Amino acid sequence: MKKTQAGPKEDLVDFYDRTSFAYHDANYLRQGAYSPLKYRQFYIEKMIENLGLPPGSRILDVGCGPGELVLKLLGRGYSVWGVDISSAMVVEATKTVQNGGFPGFQQISQGDIEKLKFEDEFFDVVVASGVLEYQKDDAKSLSEMRRVLKKRGHLILNVTNRHSYVTQSERFYFWLKRNRLSRGVLNFANEHILHRGRLNDFPKRRVHSPRQFDRDLAAAGFTKVAHNYFRFSPLPVPFESMLSFVCGPVGAYMERLTAGRLGFIGGGYLVLCSKEE
Repeated sequence: MKKTQAGPKEDLVDFYDRTSFAYHDANYLRQGAYSPLKYRQFYIEKMIENLGLPPGSRILDVGCGPGELVLKLLGRGYSVWGVDISSAMVVEATKTVQNGGFPGFQQISQGDIEKLKFEDEFFDVVVASGVLEYQKDDAKSLSEMRRVLKKRGHLILNVTNRHSYVTQSERFYFWLKRNRLSRGVLNFANEHILHRGRLNDFPKRRVHSPRQFDRDLAAAGFTKVAHNYFRFSPLPVPFESMLSFVCGPVGAYMERLTAGRLGFIGGGYLVLCSKEE
């Protein structure tokens, strides 16, 4: 019997179920390393802070990952829910929050952005970072998030910037990893020269043009309020990670471009928008 090929969501679940703690450690727990995801979370926190929401406001973090944003928002007095497609990430996120000062917290569950199990107009803010680009298209996700948002509620989400040279260089790197010979060379360098272990195959993701994405958000019933770019590097992939001792500090410095005219060179595009009535 022919084996059915896994889809993007199945690949995503498999990846995060296998790497939940390693992902948490590499992107949030390590001190001193440049982490684009830490900067992304910082920008999300600032966006929410600038909304001036009262304590107790309801916030949903879709694709909550290891729960770092949920923990920060709880600490600021909001009522927070987390959802992730990976059961291992749900466990990791719950542990993060409970060990972070909220021992009885149980509002993180497994779920799908295209089928949110919440009432209509329940949340003041919905955050979806690193989620939309792993769906087949944007339509179902945007419709579901709009459904659970209150009138004049706010949506924060990000996509991968198609036009960034970091994103463009990834395409060639992914090809190298698929080629048997070049993958062997990369694995050898990663293990025996850089001592970073074997290559990890991250699930495929879609890329977006920021301008077109803004138009798509408007067509879906949202009004853009603000944006930030993140994930900067002076060198293309894979050199940004192979030479992280150089690219890390420079990338962190380049985060100053986040909302400026040169921000478009960043690999990630984060948007705050409001729900139109």
